Amino acid sequence: MNSPATTTPKNTTPAELRRALDTVDFLSGLVEVAALNRTRSDMRRAALPVVVVSGFLGAGKTTLMRHLLTAGHGMKIAALVNDFAALNIDAALIANVTGDTTALDNGCICCSLSGGVARALSEISEREEPVDAVLVEASGVSDPAGIAHVASAVDGVTLDCIVTVVDAAENTGSTGWDDLLQRQVAPANLVLLNKTDLLSAPEVDAIAARLAALAPRAQILRTSHCAVPPVVIFDAASAPALIGTESGGRQDHGFATMLFSTAQPIERVEIEALLNNIPSGILRLKGFVRLAEAPETAMLLQCVGPRWRWHQAPEAPSGSKLVMIGETSTMDTDSIEQHFAPLGLKPELAAD
Repeated sequence: MNSPATTTPKNTTPAELRRALDTVDFLSGLVEVAALNRTRSDMRRAALPVVVVSGFLGAGKTTLMRHLLTAGHGMKIAALVNDFAALNIDAALIANVTGDTTALDNGCICCSLSGGVARALSEISEREEPVDAVLVEASGVSDPAGIAHVASAVDGVTLDCIVTVVDAAENTGSTGWDDLLQRQVAPANLVLLNKTDLLSAPEVDAIAARLAALAPRAQILRTSHCAVPPVVIFDAASAPALIGTESGGRQDHGFATMLFSTAQPIERVEIEALLNNIPSGILRLKGFVRLAEAPETAMLLQCVGPRWRWHQAPEAPSGSKLVMIGETSTMDTDSIEQHFAPLGLKPELAAD
């Protein structure tokens, strides 16, 4: 006779079983986090940004991760995946394979998630050769919010954003969304509506509208083959050089940037009020800000969708400098300039 702990109720639905398994994984992760944090050194590095990538099997999240790992961005990225063989990295890019780790010749690494999210993140954050950011792949039936909570609890790392990839072709004509899709989309900061090239414009519009209702706090980006510039996914803390090298104008895959600056300090309450009502079309906003309350200290501002956070910046240019990233087709440069003009921010190079 089975014990109560191993007996599954006869009326348990697949959705209830998935939620139960997610809960077990989440609680196990928190227990492991507590044990790891008690044993860590008091010496702290700058928090390591973590991006959680979620989506159904076949939606395109592996394509996204492979693209981010091999793009010429100059960053060192660690990817935590359930099966890094599935990434299908070109053999010419692989520098070394050791146990559960594949090292690429651009400094990026792919590691197995078999040891658990918490332990893997803890080990990566304390590597002698640090990385700039970590990608964590959620399995096709995982709840990204649970993984994000575990990642947020690990000392030495910080959750940057949750990216959920949705297969547009698989959802066309659907009259309802199952609970798993809702749980994958709702906590996301950025939703990639992928494979839009396979559908008509009205079909894509309909799916995008329904996703917006499911994830009102997320930015929804329409893609083909998950072709997005890495700067849309990673924050400025991961690649500070991006702020200095990006210029206004058309970017790869139809993306653009706007660069704003001002020499005068900015009132924190005023900039946060504008961030609460950020213009549509801005996918990412990031940069260095000198706040009026402490102008001698530069603050790093990271914003994705309606969520932002502040960090003290150890090194930064004088004055304030912000980069805004979006799609050329949806960025209204005039309205963006007017929105931030009260702060004294003026565009250095406007998007084409």
